[in-house]
Amino acid sequence: MPLISDLFQRLPSVKDVHMSSAGLALWICWEGDLDTAVPQTLQDYGGLSVVSDRDQSLWFFFSADVFLALARLAVWAQFNSLPVSIQVIPGRLLLSVRREMSLNIDSGLTRQEILVPQSLQIWVHPKAREAAGLQPGISYSKGTQLKGMAVQEWEHLEADARLPYTSAQGWYALMRPLGNPLDKRFQAGWRFMSSKIEEIQQRLKLKYILHDNFIMLPLENLRLLRTWMRDVLTFIGEAKSQPDYWPCVCVVVDRKGLNFNNELPQKVGINWNNLMPDFPYMSYRNAFLLGEGFQITDLHFSSTHSSMDSWCTVALGEGGPLTDGAIPVLVAGQLVFGDGGGCFYCGARNHDAGSCPTRTMRLSGAELWKDFSDMSIEGINEAFRGIEKQLAETGVPGYAKILEETSPEGRLMRMIFEINLPLQTRIIERVWLTTSREFPSSAHDWANGKDVASRDDSPAWGFLERLCKLHPAELPPFEKDLRASIQRNPRDHRLRALLGFCCVELGDLPKAQTAWKEAESLAGSSLCQAWYLLLQGRILEIQGRFSEASEIYQNVLRLYPQWQEAEYRQVVCRVKMGFAEQIQPRILHMIEQDPTIFNRFLIDPELERGHLLILTALHPHWLDSKRLAEEEKAQVERLLTEVDNWFSQDHPTAHNLRRRLLELSGQTAMDNYLAYLNVVRTRPLIEKDLTTQIQAEIEDLKARFKNYLGILETIRDEAAWFPFPKVLVEFNRDFNECAGIINWAFGSNFHEAEAFKRAQAYVPTIVDLLTKLEKRLRFLRVVRDSTLFVLILARTFFWVEVVGIVLCIIGVPSIAIFGDQFGLGWLKAILRENHWELQKVLVIILSVMSLGIAALRTTLVFEKRRDALVANAKAQREEMQRARLERIREAVRMREEEKAAKRKAGLLMPPSFGETETETTDDEG
Repeated sequence: MPLISDLFQRLPSVKDVHMSSAGLALWICWEGDLDTAVPQTLQDYGGLSVVSDRDQSLWFFFSADVFLALARLAVWAQFNSLPVSIQVIPGRLLLSVRREMSLNIDSGLTRQEILVPQSLQIWVHPKAREAAGLQPGISYSKGTQLKGMAVQEWEHLEADARLPYTSAQGWYALMRPLGNPLDKRFQAGWRFMSSKIEEIQQRLKLKYILHDNFIMLPLENLRLLRTWMRDVLTFIGEAKSQPDYWPCVCVVVDRKGLNFNNELPQKVGINWNNLMPDFPYMSYRNAFLLGEGFQITDLHFSSTHSSMDSWCTVALGEGGPLTDGAIPVLVAGQLVFGDGGGCFYCGARNHDAGSCPTRTMRLSGAELWKDFSDMSIEGINEAFRGIEKQLAETGVPGYAKILEETSPEGRLMRMIFEINLPLQTRIIERVWLTTSREFPSSAHDWANGKDVASRDDSPAWGFLERLCKLHPAELPPFEKDLRASIQRNPRDHRLRALLGFCCVELGDLPKAQTAWKEAESLAGSSLCQAWYLLLQGRILEIQGRFSEASEIYQNVLRLYPQWQEAEYRQVVCRVKMGFAEQIQPRILHMIEQDPTIFNRFLIDPELERGHLLILTALHPHWLDSKRLAEEEKAQVERLLTEVDNWFSQDHPTAHNLRRRLLELSGQTAMDNYLAYLNVVRTRPLIEKDLTTQIQAEIEDLKARFKNYLGILETIRDEAAWFPFPKVLVEFNRDFNECAGIINWAFGSNFHEAEAFKRAQAYVPTIVDLLTKLEKRLRFLRVVRDSTLFVLILARTFFWVEVVGIVLCIIGVPSIAIFGDQFGLGWLKAILRENHWELQKVLVIILSVMSLGIAALRTTLVFEKRRDALVANAKAQREEMQRARLERIREAVRMREEEKAAKRKAGLLMPPSFGETETETTDDEG
């Protein structure tokens, strides 16, 4: 038994209702397979399928045509078996911002269940009966309610089989080409397009009116509307590739209240100069009636015009020639609603130049367009919704509140005002003072420009300060004072430039253009002349004279070919003329020159007429950059792994690289073109930096270990001659550990991550070991040098003492025997009387002299003897190493000769192709 609550559980929960419409809902229940005549009939009369299950569904109708559809089904059921139960109940269709569809009905009706009858039964709710009115051939009668139905005064619908029950709905389609009818390309293109459209009309047997380059035709029923829309959209998609293609705008309106005559274009109430070509315009109500196979596109986000009668555009659904996809950005409706050409300073239509918020803004010193890369598409849309809500509630004063905030709404609003920066009063001072020959490319460059002169004594500076603070009511006296100053200073172009801005804010655009033309002729620098030309072009653009404005912008480009602002304004003029698709190659070229301009085309409200076409054209490049960024994401993850493999967590270089890679990884998830582009451009640079840093670290490690080896060899040489080996146990242990690390380092390949990282980890250890060894070496050096000194001293003392004693033994008796002969009799007498005492004194004197001589000699020869001993120890060690290497080489040579002899004798098989015997040689080596 079908439960209506099961269907409502499958409906999405729409909390933020963007659009809603009252109408009539159908709860349809059936048994087995539903006859295809039921959904087909409901669709032909404008029914929307909201949700469906295996044995029940919910439909919605905007009008009372639902009763005509039910009458046709009632007649069909009289001749065919149709086990279906249908309830007609009042309801409201709800649509979210993302166009999720839901349905709202009386809560008492959501708890019904029903047993499907054997034949068609149509039950009409009392309130739905009131909406039906009187319709010929349709009657209502009381009947027995089915079990499970809500307790209401239900009526049973009955229909007279003799009536056709034709729907009263119908539409008019109007098409108009863009451009000047006197243009030869217009005439050739429109001739081609109108002939193809006429073929479609003849095939569908439609009558039409051709008047003032308008094609008008009636569409009598929904099926005909669907067929005509599909054929026209298919033709437009195919015609774009042909040279005779010409853009046309198309509008579909309800025929109620309108007559099919030549005055129809003026009666539909639409501004034809703001329509976008190639995408038919119609109300949301009619767009939803088209059903499947069509794609509905919002023109902008709106909180005040969110009704089913608002305008939208329609394209073919998936697989159609016009549905290549578009970047999903919706501009706030408050920024594009309004009459006239828009504000001179910012382009918004809800205020004039005198009340524009840019008049009180200052130049930003930040790189706004580059910083804009951290805002995703969803973030941009959310910010536009916030702007729309704020401006809808507070009007123009809401701008100030938005700009004061640091929220995404405030950032986005500042970016929108940044688009037309060269046209605003906050740039005047910088233009007059700059001495550069080129225009700065951004507000950051304007604010931080170095080529800036100082102010002179011109009265224009005082008037400039007054202009930026003026209330609109104070403009007339300001203009009077300014004209008086111009009479006193007729050659000052700056005063006339300020007069132009004053006239703009007063709404007198022709006078503003005249003032700027005079300022151009008086200006002394080509930069000021180009700027005054740009302002004149903007005046024509605001007045809708796009061709003339475009010519002036072209003159500016002749003076300054690299000035992006003039080229951008020229593109905007072409888009406002309706030729957004024809200007797409130029847009793509501008983005190639400066990627930051991509975001301008996303958020500029003045591009409303061609915004969808531009977003569609940019979509492939968006997808390409996104795909490349996703590919780079894998490379970023690889680089993060490499950083972790090569460096420890606390390594300063690794910390910096890891931070940059993590930032880049975050940008890969940021839905922003500049972020994608930055990832694609920056990742190879980071990888290059990583490779360079690794190579530098490898060279540094090699130099370090080479230095450590030199230090260790010095320690070894110093400790080579030490007389007390048992004292060196702890010293030898640290020495061997350090030597082992260094030997491993010289035998490792630092171009491998594992060896490199292990070597980095060994550096603190080896530094600590070398520090300990050097500290112990100082003690060992003292012990060694002291021992050597004492030994040399003792040896010298011994031999001097021995020689002295021998001389004494020989000398004293000789004096005693032969003293008289040499006149030493006195000494002989002394020796005879005090022989032993004198002998003792001589021994003492001899010992002291020996010790002194030994000490002096030891001091003189100590360093030489010490260095000789150390060098001898080093030479012996090197000799031992050479002998060991020689023995190894001799053993290897003998083994090679033995193997060669065996191979020659056939005892060994020769090595196969690619095999070598270097492994054994290396092992033995």
